Amino acid sequence: MKISEVLAIQAKVNEKTAAKSKPKPKAKPNLKKALKVVRTRETPNPNALQFVINSVILDNGNISFGNKEEAKDDKMAAALFEKPGIINVYVMENFITVTKDDKASWIPLKDRVWKSIDDTATVYQSEKKVQLSGVDVVNFAKLDNEKKLQGIEMVLDRSIRTNLAKDGGGVELKGIEGNEVSIHYQGACGSCPTSTSGTLKYIQGQLREQLHPELTVKPV
Repeated sequence: MKISEVLAIQAKVNEKTAAKSKPKPKAKPNLKKALKVVRTRETPNPNALQFVINSVILDNGNISFGNKEEAKDDKMAAALFEKPGIINVYVMENFITVTKDDKASWIPLKDRVWKSIDDTATVYQSEKKVQLSGVDVVNFAKLDNEKKLQGIEMVLDRSIRTNLAKDGGGVELKGIEGNEVSIHYQGACGSCPTSTSGTLKYIQGQLREQLHPELTVKPV
């Protein structure tokens, strides 16, 4: 046998040996984190607590559930409304604000809400963000109602909503009639003592300063 043939046979044997000794690839672990509450955050409203999640669950806008009927098609909200005393569930970014009535105590309700969110939290599909940067508000009084509402939304977005979100709440624009702007408080702001005084005055002040000096704001 020629030496070249011997070397060829030896090379094949080496290849087989190497293939047998090569470790099999291991399955990669699932690196996706389960949605869990990492902490709670108090709000100016003693009846509302922010439950902060370990991931963004709604990347734009917010979702508010005001009763069992509104929550019936949402697994997490429906589960929370089964807890005695829960009156509102508010979802935004990476937190869920849960509001209770005056009669209920956070002990042991807080732990039960925490566990319920851990068991049922999900990522929500948000609506496409509406861009309002092109609204001309110099002559606000002469705009039609649709443009006025867009201008008000722009002010709420850049001057109001971020601060309210830090406290677990929000504000929804309901409409405008003449110079009267109707708003609806969400989340922790819904039953907060300051929402009808300090917060209302601040919102009205910003709208007057940035849009028109005769605007008034009414919560509905």
